[in-house]
Amino acid sequence: MTSQALAIFYLNDMDHFIKEKLGIKYFIRYQDDFCLFHESKEYLRYCLKEIRKFLENEGLKLNNKTRIYNNKNKYIFLGHTIDNKKANYREKYKKIRRKKTSYEDEKISLYSYMCSMNIIK
Repeated sequence: MTSQALAIFYLNDMDHFIKEKLGIKYFIRYQDDFCLFHESKEYLRYCLKEIRKFLENEGLKLNNKTRIYNNKNKYIFLGHTIDNKKANYREKYKKIRRKKTSYEDEKISLYSYMCSMNIIK
């Protein structure tokens, strides 16, 4: 319960900053996890820099899992995939190992193997 209250307290100002100062229309936050949606990847890079500066002034920082993704890529947010299926990390790693074996046996291309790697980042 304490972490929920702290997330609301500390990150409420960040919510306003993202919506009002950065002008992001589509934004999701659950406690300390959040996603921003925008059509320009360059603008998202700018937003990332500005959010880092904002959080630094608050004595906070983003973790190393912070990424900018293409919305068409499969990514995991709050333990779920973009199509709202529960992410099964063990299955994801098994799939990667199978793809690696297929690549080493020259059954699939390097591109296909590398696309599989993007699923779990």
